[in-house]
Amino acid sequence: MPAVTVITSAFTRAAELRAKALGLREHPVVVINHPIASKTGEQIKGLAQDSIQSIIDGLTSTNGRRNG
Repeated sequence: MPAVTVITSAFTRAAELRAKALGLREHPVVVINHPIASKTGEQIKGLAQDSIQSIIDGLTSTNGRRNG
């Protein structure tokens, strides 16, 4: 089943290590700017909208890290 991990930039190293440990080095990851906790709902919605194409690309491609 296709999947994409969406994380903030503060967690890129942790995501890389986890993917490596699980043998999923080519698992698609979409990285958005950190932090998000202090953002409003509208700002979060904007980040999501800005990342839609990267998420679609990750779901339809076989490899690669994407930046949203």
